[in-house]
Amino acid sequence: MNRKIFWVAVLLTGLLVLVGCKSDGGDTAKIIGEVNGDKINQAEFDQHYKILKMTYEQQVLGMGELDEKKDQEVIEKLEKQTFENIVIQKILWQEAKEQNIKISDSEVEKNLGSGYKEFLEEIGLEEKHFRQQIKTELLYQKLYDKVTAKTKVSDEEAQKYYEENISKYSEEGGIQIAHILVETEKEARDILAELNNGADFADLARQHSNCPSKEQGGDLGVVNESHNFVPEFKEAALKLQPGELTKEPVKTEHGYHLIKAGEKKEARSKSFEEVKNSVIIDLETEKKDKVFGDYLNNLYEKAEIKDLR
Repeated sequence: MNRKIFWVAVLLTGLLVLVGCKSDGGDTAKIIGEVNGDKINQAEFDQHYKILKMTYEQQVLGMGELDEKKDQEVIEKLEKQTFENIVIQKILWQEAKEQNIKISDSEVEKNLGSGYKEFLEEIGLEEKHFRQQIKTELLYQKLYDKVTAKTKVSDEEAQKYYEENISKYSEEGGIQIAHILVETEKEARDILAELNNGADFADLARQHSNCPSKEQGGDLGVVNESHNFVPEFKEAALKLQPGELTKEPVKTEHGYHLIKAGEKKEARSKSFEEVKNSVIIDLETEKKDKVFGDYLNNLYEKAEIKDLR
């Protein structure tokens, strides 16, 4: 079996969960595996599998349900993933103990969020398992921080990364666009009259617009054909010349828009100095993920794992 595990992806995408459902009965105390002598019982496996299955049904099947006969291949993959996830979780906790990393109850409390009890009741999960999941995520982060604490990025490394990924730090060309969005045509025409009489566009956007962009005076940034705006809006916006305002309100499914164009901007690559801090953060994250992934994979390779199913 290929034991190479994409640790970080598994842990951070929520596949490693230790929240559980009430047991359906059966031999839940049966031991079905071991990780360095730490036993995995049937109840633990069943709880984890139910959550993994629920996640798959929600994300892939759109709330549909797996058919035990037709979807046997998928079910087998989920069962395999369930066992692997529990193995990873146990290795994580074992290593945290070795490193004397602990999570207090107060830390868990701070991360529970509001309304979680109603959520747990709705989907039939026990609170103790939910709290354990929160603790696992916090423990993972502490171990990650400790293992990667000395991982740094030099200016030379950042410069090289920038040159190899320059497209990541490029600005698309287009035209600066701002708009005011209101519910009715009458309201739009009243505002248009004010604009034609010399009123400030940004001021009126802050006063009247229903779009979150009102906080920036209606500014939507640089717009071009690649942007995902509704067709009526994008077509009207891209017809405008710098400084021009739409002569009539533009109706879309969102309401009525008054659109104003700013300056045209050519596509360009930002200089290293402009994006240096972002480059360092991106590369440092990439390096830390690799360091921690290699670290955990090494623990996995050395672990004594028994699958007794």
